[in-house]
Amino acid sequence: MRLHSLLSLIFATSSCALALILVGCGGPDGVRITEGQRRETAPMITNKEPIIVHIDLFERIATIRNGMALGDEFLITSNYAGVETAVLKARPNSLSETLLTADILEGDPKINNTVKTADSTRNIELAKIYRNPDREN
Repeated sequence: MRLHSLLSLIFATSSCALALILVGCGGPDGVRITEGQRRETAPMITNKEPIIVHIDLFERIATIRNGMALGDEFLITSNYAGVETAVLKARPNSLSETLLTADILEGDPKINNTVKTADSTRNIELAKIYRNPDREN
């Protein structure tokens, strides 16, 4: 009989402790909702902004959505923080209306990197480094 009373005492105390824990978690006073402002650290990407949607590192090419307006120039890619990740050279326009293919010249572009045209001084510097053999012959 002693063992039975000891087991019932242990069961009673453990069930009381479990009940107290569950009551503390579930009541309306147990959850506190605070209001605050959410700050975005990454710039918002619009649907019309040129971004990289595919990368082939074996062929060293990148596919850019909404890149047709960029033209046949040197392109600079940047990540969400605005840090430059790569330099690309756009290939001549294809049959696609929205996709542009570009050769990866240097750097390590990633999918969802934004793409912009290099400014005039940077374009001249890159043209000196990466000459197009088709235009020289």
